[in-house]
Amino acid sequence: MDEVVIIGGGFAGLAAGVALAEAGRRVRLLEQKPYLGGRARSFVDSATGSVVDNGQHLMMGCYHATRRFLLAIGTLDCLAFQPDLRVAFVEPGRGLTRLECSRWPAPWHLLFGVLASDSLAAGEKLEVARLSRRLAAREARGADQGVGSGGSRGLTVEEWLQSLGQSERLRRNFWDLLCIAAMNEDPRRASAALFEHVLRLALFQSPEDSCLGIPRVGLSECYTRAASDLISARGGRVEVGRSVSSLLVRRDGAGGAAPILEGVVLSDGERIQTRAVLSAVPWHAFLEFLPEELARAEPFFSKIRILRPAPIISINLWFDRPITDLDFVGLRGTTIQWLFNKSHIVGSPGHLVSLVLSGAREHVDRSREELLSLAIEDLGRLFPAARGAKLLHSVVIKERLATFSPSVESADARPTARTPIRGLYLAGDWTDTGLPATIEGAVESGYTATGEILSGS
Repeated sequence: MDEVVIIGGGFAGLAAGVALAEAGRRVRLLEQKPYLGGRARSFVDSATGSVVDNGQHLMMGCYHATRRFLLAIGTLDCLAFQPDLRVAFVEPGRGLTRLECSRWPAPWHLLFGVLASDSLAAGEKLEVARLSRRLAAREARGADQGVGSGGSRGLTVEEWLQSLGQSERLRRNFWDLLCIAAMNEDPRRASAALFEHVLRLALFQSPEDSCLGIPRVGLSECYTRAASDLISARGGRVEVGRSVSSLLVRRDGAGGAAPILEGVVLSDGERIQTRAVLSAVPWHAFLEFLPEELARAEPFFSKIRILRPAPIISINLWFDRPITDLDFVGLRGTTIQWLFNKSHIVGSPGHLVSLVLSGAREHVDRSREELLSLAIEDLGRLFPAARGAKLLHSVVIKERLATFSPSVESADARPTARTPIRGLYLAGDWTDTGLPATIEGAVESGYTATGEILSGS
């Protein structure tokens, strides 16, 4: 039986590699970079010795595929989950407010949490409650669980929320913050169908599914070494610094027969013969080694070009003193959207906070100095302790290609795991997972592709 070649060593590729190895298939995983993890990785900052994530990630209880993967490799305990959903917000002129949900069955845990919250005005609570009851009613009726099945298809998040009577202030201070965090896209562009589906999965299944989980160690430590070791222990190979330059595809030429995959060519000229290849790299990287004639002539592949990137900016700041005792907090009325207290969460040396600016299209071209100035100004408006704190060190990370943009148009561009080339499969958070670009979507895509490979064996 041929070995399965996996291209890409992020969550999608490693999850697939582990699943295939556990199913008895021989795996050869190739990662172009000199390290595993892709866009979801961590590194050691040379100046401070702190472990810094390439971008901060929050998990949720509804990340069932991710939890299954981490359990399989023995690292599930790297995540610290809340006992129930609790989110703090801070806003200039208003200070700290909280949303704290109960352990009641869904959707009551959320409804009671919203009604008891001091983060929303009375009228806004009723608006949220009405929308929540609408979504919960669909769940109770057993309505179609597909993406865009609730009247949101073809609308942006902004258009959908407006149609449901959600006020401008509520959208700005509550829904927009959730949308940008979950989708990495502005509500004026983001797909309402996808956002509605995320809300239903995350908030209306069970209280446990709604809880947030934060990695207690650097993101790479959560999975890359453990997954690689498991694949190797099952007779597979994980190779970094190995780049694929092209696919070997044969056409029989008779009666429109499907092209057949025969292997891959590496950038150093090595040819690997195999009848099963899983590409688990981002869409733009996949198109670089896909044969040009197929990329343009085959609709399955040509539609992928519709996808566009959405950037994320992470700003890591080391101060001479603590500026908050919160683990993480949502920021309202500022450009920066979230703060994570890394000294609390992972025990980073000094006083390190990581700031997140998602959907950062309007800011990604700003200079490092401009972004630092913006961050310091926002923190000073929100945290009194930050006004007298001295900045000791900073690391600004711009991920211009952090995710695909989950626009309304993107729904038709996301491909399935099985492709028109016999033996070629796709995985990645950009494929047709029914989710925006998340770790859960990446892992789920790896499992879906694994199922296709095994069923096609």
